[in-house]
Amino acid sequence: MGWFDRLQTFMTRGTDQLWGSGPLLLHIASDGLIAVAYFVIPFGILRFVRHRDGLESGQRSAAISFAAFIVLCGVTHVASILTLWYPLYVAEGWLKAATAAAAVMSAVRMLRVVPLLVSLPSPKKLQEEIDQHRVTLAELSAARAELVLRVRATEDELYEVERNFAQTDSLLEAVINSIPGLIYAKDLTGRVTMANRTTLEFIGKPWSAVQGHTDLDFLDDKHRAATVMGYDQRALETGRAHQVEEVFDHPTKGTRIFLSSRRPLHDLSGVVRGIVGMSLDITDRKHVEAQLNQTSRVAAMGDMASALAHELNQPLGAIAMYLEGVKIALQRETPAHPALKPVELAREQSLRAGDIIRRLRAFVSGGDKIRRAESVADVVDDACRLALLGSDDANIQTVIVHESRDIFAVMDKIEIQQVVVNLVRNAVESTPAHGRNKIIVRTGQDGPTNACVWVEDAGSGFTEETRAILFEPFKSTKGTKGMGVGLSLCRTIVESHGGTIRGENNRHVGATFSFSLPLSTQDEEA
Repeated sequence: MGWFDRLQTFMTRGTDQLWGSGPLLLHIASDGLIAVAYFVIPFGILRFVRHRDGLESGQRSAAISFAAFIVLCGVTHVASILTLWYPLYVAEGWLKAATAAAAVMSAVRMLRVVPLLVSLPSPKKLQEEIDQHRVTLAELSAARAELVLRVRATEDELYEVERNFAQTDSLLEAVINSIPGLIYAKDLTGRVTMANRTTLEFIGKPWSAVQGHTDLDFLDDKHRAATVMGYDQRALETGRAHQVEEVFDHPTKGTRIFLSSRRPLHDLSGVVRGIVGMSLDITDRKHVEAQLNQTSRVAAMGDMASALAHELNQPLGAIAMYLEGVKIALQRETPAHPALKPVELAREQSLRAGDIIRRLRAFVSGGDKIRRAESVADVVDDACRLALLGSDDANIQTVIVHESRDIFAVMDKIEIQQVVVNLVRNAVESTPAHGRNKIIVRTGQDGPTNACVWVEDAGSGFTEETRAILFEPFKSTKGTKGMGVGLSLCRTIVESHGGTIRGENNRHVGATFSFSLPLSTQDEEA
């Protein structure tokens, strides 16, 4: 007999005479509804597992195991219905055993999940937390809004600070670049970290060729560069300001003298980071000092000449008087005495010497500084006598030509004589002692309104470059022999009289300097 056949030997519960139709239907309906519920619940569990993010593998398997247990529970209720007509009690028993096993496994797995489930907050607690989070979120939003306002205010302040800093930096840069002196800074190795516009213009290099380089890198005169770096090093070693006069040969500006001051450059913490220096061009000041020294010497010589003239005039006057007495005595004794002519010549020379001394004294003393109408020819004659003193030894011939002695100009006689003396002296110095060694001084009219004086020499003339600086102060055409103040002073004097002065090369040899003054009548006075 088979297993199924043995099942047929059991009596079904539905055929039990104790069951009526009412209890039977109730039993079927309740088991059926329970089975349907058990079959629906796993679908919800499986949907939860599928769509729930963040579940761990243990939690997922526990949910699936619980769903399987629910399904088996539903199957047992279906089996209960079937046993009403079929005696499947053994199968139902095994099915319940499987359900029990699934229940145990689910219980074990659920026990592990219980602490997690217990830790889950209640809806009320969740709502409280949500409300608290909303309050916190609102506070955070308010704080964020305030922070945004503060950040914007800070950004505005930073922008204003940066703008002010940029303006200050631009102003400082403009001030530094406007200073006529050379301003520069170097690091501890002598590399340039800052240089103003005057510095770059003087060395003739762009900033790109100077920045980060030493003087040896961009200065052509390596000896001068080494000297400059030595001065920088001295300031670093001593830790004090170092001042020195430096001489530079500039390709276009000539020799320039600078008063340079260097001192260590400290950062905010007091650490020495390099040197900062400033160099002022004192060339003109040096020339002025030399001119003042020369003027002082000339003034002293003028005082000496005036005193000497005063002392010599007395014996010269006495000599002239004695010679006049000798002449009268000789004429009384012998009208045709052979000594009369030498005595007369000696008397004339003593008077001439006295006249020269008086003119020299008037010239160096400056006179009374009154402008009046003077004969141009007479003024030039007097000036030439002074300028040509001692020129006989130079073997130079001087020719003085006057167009007329009736040409007058309002002038300070001593100042105009000073101009003529300067021009004639320059002509003597420029004219060689051999060959064509003649100086020509002419006076006349230059047009209908001007009196003019020309001084022509037989020297080498001057170049176009020299011509451009003839009358500039401290620009000497004599090299180291001159100070460059004579012609400049001449121009100042002539222009103060309303005239003009100029210099031109002659066609063949030498140069001619001339100046003009406004014509006047003999009786006119300024």
